[in-house]
Amino acid sequence: MAKILLAEDEAVIRMLLVEMLVDDGHQVIEAADGAQALALLEADVAVLISDVMMPRLTGDEWVTAARGRPGMDMVPVVFMSALPLPPAAKALATAVLQKPFRPTVLVKLVQEILTGDTQTPHAGSALP
Repeated sequence: MAKILLAEDEAVIRMLLVEMLVDDGHQVIEAADGAQALALLEADVAVLISDVMMPRLTGDEWVTAARGRPGMDMVPVVFMSALPLPPAAKALATAVLQKPFRPTVLVKLVQEILTGDTQTPHAGSALP
C-alpha cells in the first residue's frame, strides 16, 4: 500500500508496530532514534510515524529537518507520546496517539490518513 517511516526507540514497541503495519500491506522503514530516521528518510515515504521523546534527535527535531527536504513538506506525521506534546510537535502533527495505545489503532489511523478519511487533525487514542 504505502511506504512508511517509523521511528521508535523502544525496540519491542517498534517491532510490534512494524509487524502490524507490514501485515496491513505497508512497506516500513524502521529507525531506533530521530537521527537514524532522518538518515533513512526516502523521498517516496507516504507517512512519518514517530515517538516524540527519543535520543539523538527528538521526534519534532527530525521531522522539522525532514520537512525541509524537497517534497516532504506535506507528508502526514503521526506522533506517539505518553506525555503532552511540546508546541513544536503539535504544529507538525497530522495526528497524535497517546501512549499506551492498541497497535490496531495506529493501523486504522494510517489507513484513514492515506484515504483522507481522518475526522480530526489530532486524535488521542489511549487504552481504556
